[in-house]
Amino acid sequence: MRPVTKKIILLSAVPALGLAWALFRPELIFVNQQVNEKLTVSTGQTAMTVAEGGFESYSHETTGNAEIVKVGEKWILRLTNFKTSNGPDVRVIVGKNSDPKAFKAADSVDLGVIKGNIGDQNYDLPTTLNPEELMSVTIWCKRFSVSFGGASLKSTKPATPVVQLTSFAEEIRVTGGKLKSGTIELIESDSKRFLRISKVKLADVKTAQVFLVKAEKLPASFDLNKLTKVKLGDWSSAKSKQQFAVSKDLDLWLYRTVIFWNPTTKRSLGTVDLRSDQELRPTLNLI
Repeated sequence: MRPVTKKIILLSAVPALGLAWALFRPELIFVNQQVNEKLTVSTGQTAMTVAEGGFESYSHETTGNAEIVKVGEKWILRLTNFKTSNGPDVRVIVGKNSDPKAFKAADSVDLGVIKGNIGDQNYDLPTTLNPEELMSVTIWCKRFSVSFGGASLKSTKPATPVVQLTSFAEEIRVTGGKLKSGTIELIESDSKRFLRISKVKLADVKTAQVFLVKAEKLPASFDLNKLTKVKLGDWSSAKSKQQFAVSKDLDLWLYRTVIFWNPTTKRSLGTVDLRSDQELRPTLNLI
């Protein structure tokens, strides 16, 4: 084959490869998106489960539970202990057909792109739907027209109360870690976000500066001035527990390390790698 011909073939193949990548997004198979949504119930409200079912695997391994829950006057599809594969344009479909694999567009409603392929999550049901007619949930890859998995919903009538909360704010642990003594936790609570330090003891010092650092893991030696960081405040050995406000603008999946810093000696007194509870458990890589 002449060199010119080879060059033409290679140049024409590049756009085709780019289009194939855009359509198939193969890298998503290896990337997990984790969520951990709570069921929010205001004072005086009661959450009632009216239908529920467990997921079965179809084209990809899918596990967990699905519930239709009524919270006050609002209806929610809630997925718990949920896990499936990631992929391009994966959507959550609810339908009136009891067989999740045989849903029809006329009898189904697309609730949107899945929030995460791992973890608890909530989806508001449209007010035009009669939730008591819904009989199935399908995790549908719209790009390839295949179902990853599905759940048949069975009525729980008479409806069973599942939770009744007061107005107290619930704390959610986002990430955490440990020193040789004490624990460090990043906490979400309503509109607040803070770092909680409990029972930490640092040798030969009474105070230390606390930094939240944009790093996955720090080497044994590092230059603090070269790190992307936020100073949260000063830790004191006189207090068993301290809390420091953390900006809502920070991406907590990037700011993954806490440093206790001695400004006098300009040395680290200890570093803590922050991890979510899901990361600390053994996980199954799905394809």
